[in-house]
Amino acid sequence: MDVLEAAERLGYPERDRTRFEGLRYGDLRLPDNAADLMAYCGVDPADQKEMLAARPDPDHEPEWWAVTAALAGEIERDFDLPIPPTGFRGWPAVPRDASPVGLFAAAWALLASVPRLCELHARRGVPEAVTRTSVSALGGVMGTHRHLFGRSGVGLMSMWTPPLRFRGADYEFGRHAFTRTQLGMGDDVSGYVLSLHIPPTGRLDAQASEESIATAVESFKRWYPEEPVSAFVCHSWLLDPQLAEYLPPESNIIRFQRRFDLLPYLPPDDPSDGDRELMRLGLQIAVPDHPLTEEDLAAVPQETTLQRAFVDHLRAGRHWHQRTGTLKTWS
Repeated sequence: MDVLEAAERLGYPERDRTRFEGLRYGDLRLPDNAADLMAYCGVDPADQKEMLAARPDPDHEPEWWAVTAALAGEIERDFDLPIPPTGFRGWPAVPRDASPVGLFAAAWALLASVPRLCELHARRGVPEAVTRTSVSALGGVMGTHRHLFGRSGVGLMSMWTPPLRFRGADYEFGRHAFTRTQLGMGDDVSGYVLSLHIPPTGRLDAQASEESIATAVESFKRWYPEEPVSAFVCHSWLLDPQLAEYLPPESNIIRFQRRFDLLPYLPPDDPSDGDRELMRLGLQIAVPDHPLTEEDLAAVPQETTLQRAFVDHLRAGRHWHQRTGTLKTWS
């Protein structure tokens, strides 16, 4: 079955169906040792049980089989490649009424690539501890999914990091994660940078941040010598200068901001994009499908400075912004 036809039958909106355009898939082979691989990826035993019960089958749910195979095929197509200059578009969330198989479809696509990823890391000289941290993104996203939606799976939220982790483009060291990214600026001018990310796993400690960046500099020199990196790039709500209006100058977030040179602000088509990102990643609260209302703001806990700032800022008729900054590494 054609994956675009399958996505339409499953109820994906048109904007998400376009994400599957151009994807090809052949024989999807799901691992026989799935339970062992799930444990290796840090999947909670309760989620393992539900995922095994939702194993896709081409005869019983051909539409979800087509989607799973297409996502696995994308990983295979882009394996060990950096993000191209055209960027990367995350995997879309499934329709709200998706079956359990649909909720786990993307997880099965990721799991199928684990053996090959382990081989790649061994060949590149990546320590197994880093491999385990990389694949633990699967267990992490399942935990977040259960926390946000009260349901097991991964499908009700779009995914960006896990697909990149399982194709060998994204790595995590300590406090930060780094994505290999190729730049293309025309006239045969190109190069490589590391896109820096801040997983929502706790405090943004300044020393831990510096150690993570230093480890990345040395590690990527060894693992990918053919991709000399000249800078880090970070695109995040954490770089919004408006945060300085609410947070003390020596807070970890403000100290982190000072390390970067901000690029000019380019307003998004939807001015609420930054609001949703701060709510989702900064506050770790499920973002509603509708524009944020006063009722939504009233439901936000007011226990931390960031929680209070988020609400006060929006009530003042303003928006939060995702900003992009650069950090030079070495000559």
